[in-house]
Amino acid sequence: MPIIVDHLNCIYEQGTNMEVAALKDINLVIPDGQFIGLIGHTGSGKSTLVQHLNGLIEATSGTVYFNGEDIYDKDYDRKKLRSRQPASETQTESF
Repeated sequence: MPIIVDHLNCIYEQGTNMEVAALKDINLVIPDGQFIGLIGHTGSGKSTLVQHLNGLIEATSGTVYFNGEDIYDKDYDRKKLRSRQPASETQTESF
């Protein structure tokens, strides 16, 4: 099953004068066996997106589905998710 990113938003320091929107309404489908590359300027959200795909941080809104399951569901085993993917953002990511 593909990885599906559905209307993902991430706001750091929400509700403060330091509030920054790192990801805004991201929609993405990564088919099984597909290799992707993330390219962008410093501060464009590449690392933040990968951290969401690995379940390391939770979105402000929206969701990520892996194998048809919402990784933000309280019963979802994120530790299992991370064991299936590279932990370092500097490595080539394959999903």
